[in-house]
Amino acid sequence: MPKFTIDLTDKAVAALQALVAEYNGNTGAQLTVQDWLSLHVKELAVSRQLAAVIEPLRQQTERDAAAALSAAIGAARDELIAGLGGN
Repeated sequence: MPKFTIDLTDKAVAALQALVAEYNGNTGAQLTVQDWLSLHVKELAVSRQLAAVIEPLRQQTERDAAAALSAAIGAARDELIAGLGGN
């Protein structure tokens, strides 16, 4: 596997450490700066493919939610009508 080395200033490392600490706090992860950089480089590498997958998933989720809402409204309507008694 290829290995890359980069040089960073102390100021850049301090800024990255703050970002990593925030990321770790938000996610419960325990990443080092090196781990965090590796993760984000990989995320950049797949970002276009992920974007292509997201839109169809979003659309399907919206269709599913609309169908579930429609079914819930229909069930509530039927229950309210049945509560009136008679036919």
